Amino acid sequence: MRLRYGMNPHQTATADDPPFAVLAGEPSYINLLDALTGWQLVREAAQAFGVPAAASYKHVSPAGAALGATVAAAYTRARDADPKSSYGDFVAVSHPVDLELATVLKRVVSDGIIAPGYDDGVLEILAAKKRGTYLVLAMDASYEPAAQEVRDVFGVRLTQDRDALPVPRDLPDDAVLGMIVARYTQSNTVVMVKDGMTIGVGAGQQSRVDCTRLAGAKAALWWSQHSDEPLTGVTMVSDGALPFADNVEEAERYGVTHIVEPGGSIRSAEVAAACADRGIKWSATGVRLFRH
Repeated sequence: MRLRYGMNPHQTATADDPPFAVLAGEPSYINLLDALTGWQLVREAAQAFGVPAAASYKHVSPAGAALGATVAAAYTRARDADPKSSYGDFVAVSHPVDLELATVLKRVVSDGIIAPGYDDGVLEILAAKKRGTYLVLAMDASYEPAAQEVRDVFGVRLTQDRDALPVPRDLPDDAVLGMIVARYTQSNTVVMVKDGMTIGVGAGQQSRVDCTRLAGAKAALWWSQHSDEPLTGVTMVSDGALPFADNVEEAERYGVTHIVEPGGSIRSAEVAAACADRGIKWSATGVRLFRH
């Protein structure tokens, strides 16, 4: 499949044997990175919780992700987490798109969507977006990728096992959802979750405490638009070990009551003690979820 262009307009690009059909629009390289990464997130979340899941992707990281009773509810919650970042997003949903979701998408600025199917009459609504350039992908829900994945970097071929390690299920639901979201977000990553939706994602930062500050600031902004009460009951998930207790100090400012991280740092005991001092539950999973 020839793509509209590669990472940049001056680069040509193709996609080999894609497990989806293009129903409308013409995909670019970045469209497919967002679509296929987002599909993995919503598929895993829906399998874990048995309800629809949605994600709003920008530049290979979710601006928001959420569960919902319907696909429209899930996407509305996902986009509500950070609507500024979701402007011009790529949408991924775990269940077929119905008229309710199509109506929501009709009135927001978005570049495309990937879903396992589309109800009657929905494609016509979506295909008319963006003057007929809106990208609509129908994913083969039965598709399973190879056990190994390959990437070429500067002429060097790198091969590794696909990250298919199950997320621990002995954790609270928000912690499980946060780990699933972190798995499909650019590292370093901190995800803040409340009531089945992300309320802050700090992605792609070199310093982990900057991830915490970024996610926390987004969470605080989201909460200020929904309640006058102090923010609390937030679960914070880090894709890598917290190297210093300053992350705990920052997390406390944003209502975090549970921190979930791999642990195993030389200062993990200090991190655990800082959590205990602040009445924050600390869970060390032993599972790192880097994505680069």
